Amino acid sequence: MVSCRRWLVLCPVVIAGALAALVGCGGNSTTPPTQPDTPDPTPAALPADMEAQVHNFCGGSCHAYPPPDSFPKRHWRAEVERGFRFFDQSGMSTVPPKLSHVVRYYEDRAADEYTPPQVTTSARPLGIGLEPVSYPPPAGDRPMISHVNPVKLPSGRVDAAALARAPFTLVACDMRGGRVLALDPTATAPAWRELVRVPNPAHAEVLDLDGDGILDLLVADLGSYPPTDRKCGSVVWARGRADGSFQPITLLKNVGRVADVRAADFRGTGKLDLVVGVFGLHSVGEVLFLENRTTDWNQPNFAPTTVDARPGAIHVPVADLNGDGRPDFVALIAQEHEMVVAFLNEGGGKFGKKVLYRAPHPGWGSSGIQLVDLNGDGKLDVLYTNGDILDEPYLWKPYHGVQWLENKGDLTFEHRRIAPMYGVHNAVAARVTGGPLPDILAVSFLPADKFPDRAAKRADAVVLFEQVAPGQFERHVLASVQCDAVVCAAADLYRSGRNDLVIGNFSSPTTDHPVTIWKNLGKK
Repeated sequence: MVSCRRWLVLCPVVIAGALAALVGCGGNSTTPPTQPDTPDPTPAALPADMEAQVHNFCGGSCHAYPPPDSFPKRHWRAEVERGFRFFDQSGMSTVPPKLSHVVRYYEDRAADEYTPPQVTTSARPLGIGLEPVSYPPPAGDRPMISHVNPVKLPSGRVDAAALARAPFTLVACDMRGGRVLALDPTATAPAWRELVRVPNPAHAEVLDLDGDGILDLLVADLGSYPPTDRKCGSVVWARGRADGSFQPITLLKNVGRVADVRAADFRGTGKLDLVVGVFGLHSVGEVLFLENRTTDWNQPNFAPTTVDARPGAIHVPVADLNGDGRPDFVALIAQEHEMVVAFLNEGGGKFGKKVLYRAPHPGWGSSGIQLVDLNGDGKLDVLYTNGDILDEPYLWKPYHGVQWLENKGDLTFEHRRIAPMYGVHNAVAARVTGGPLPDILAVSFLPADKFPDRAAKRADAVVLFEQVAPGQFERHVLASVQCDAVVCAAADLYRSGRNDLVIGNFSSPTTDHPVTIWKNLGKK
């Protein structure tokens, strides 16, 4: 597929680029392989309808047309050849144009190099103080943090009042170690502890699934760190016990790699149903609705229904988008699709679809979304990042950045570009600098083995975009070069009334600390 998205959620992927699928999305080929042809030293003129041929073949069946500026000129032959190989594997009966013609079409139109983005940093210093603190993990391999979530997680049975009084706990998914970790930063001697083992946890939510008053974990499990179309993913319910321990129970298995799972009472039954983003890889992947049919929680029963059959789902956050009192959800679907789709609750476990945003081309590199009222107008917007870089060739892509889908009402969302940012992998909105509107914390993932020049480029690693007026942001670079995070968060961890910053460590070899907390010291 075009972008075989970050591990997804984080495994290095080796497929690639803007033409990486052309129209082929997997399957067994019944046509002979397309043979790469050598350049003709005296090529004839391209067919008069070459542009139409490329548009029809490269964008007519499966994904948006990839424009020539998706890649510099020198990379187009490899991208086209890769795309033709995917076409051969697709089994489609479409007659392709001549490969060398497609290569020339793109090479004739592509620039020699990308045009660097215009990056403007704030002329003012950040008006708050930040103090970094971190703590080593339990024994084991160095963690690779794929998700971190500030949550209320008191032990035992709790009511709403007790939950409100509880401090925040950081719950972190360790992709390499196959474990979900937790840290209470307000403890006398803060230390990470292991909550539950899951093969490759990509996302964890806290909820009371069975309604017993004890909080549980709901974990999306990739099931394979390397990318694969094997049906190895799962949804794991870590059932909370009164003593604070957790019992892992698999609610869904034998599906593609699961990147996200969220819960809500979608049918109005008083039971929590689930929506699941199955990223998969090429031919395996989907968005699932799991209807809660459980009558005995010792034998939980969730019936899956496919609500979207495309691979590449990264996030599936839940919200009431149309104000009808029923929970809906939004899916970020990557791969060659590169779109944000609303799934509107029609009742009875049925959902209607509405595309909120479609990226300009299939190599856009979608990496994450958050539903949040970004400009304070009372409507939920979509904070969206496109900075996935784990597709060959490993390039500094100027179109990567932090994006805002502004909710204009009536399910209409207007795209606004907040700022360019190479490799931006995650962003969250929260009031950090003390202003009335949320700021944006963003982190980039540009691992040193793929981007050995990141130090020379002084690549932005952690950036705080201060919202100085509705929709106006000033860029404050908090850290550079060590672009090793795929996730960030913000919460008032120390009960100071100020939101602290949380940065997950995925790839840095210089520390085994899973997470760095940047304690918010307030106004300088």
